[in-house]
Amino acid sequence: MDSRIPLPTDNIYKFYALFGLLLIVFSMGALVYSVSSVNGLVYEIGVEYAVLESNSSRSVAEEARFKLLDKKFKVALQDKEFYRDSLSVILGFGIVMLVYGFWKWHTEVQPVQDEMARLSLEKLRQEVGRQEEQGPK
Repeated sequence: MDSRIPLPTDNIYKFYALFGLLLIVFSMGALVYSVSSVNGLVYEIGVEYAVLESNSSRSVAEEARFKLLDKKFKVALQDKEFYRDSLSVILGFGIVMLVYGFWKWHTEVQPVQDEMARLSLEKLRQEVGRQEEQGPK
């Protein structure tokens, strides 16, 4: 199976940075999805819940439905808080990985690669200069 997206595997710091970026994108998307799904559930049951809550003389079936909606509402809010907290930890970890990876890559790896490219260019210029001095063969 051929990979359509080339992943830079030449150093670990690039991997850290890109994996951190992936975690950030995932956690932000998951946060938006969890908030919107819980809000959708609250809007869906909100009217019926308010009607049942205002009715003080509920029948047995209405009382059971009210308790079920109340429990559903509380569980949805608890889930929303849990997902928010969990995804915030993942987001924070992703930010740390992104910053660490790019920082180390920029300060340790890239200067060495730049120096190697500069030296290689100087070497090629010297070789071309020697060939020009010797003339065509």
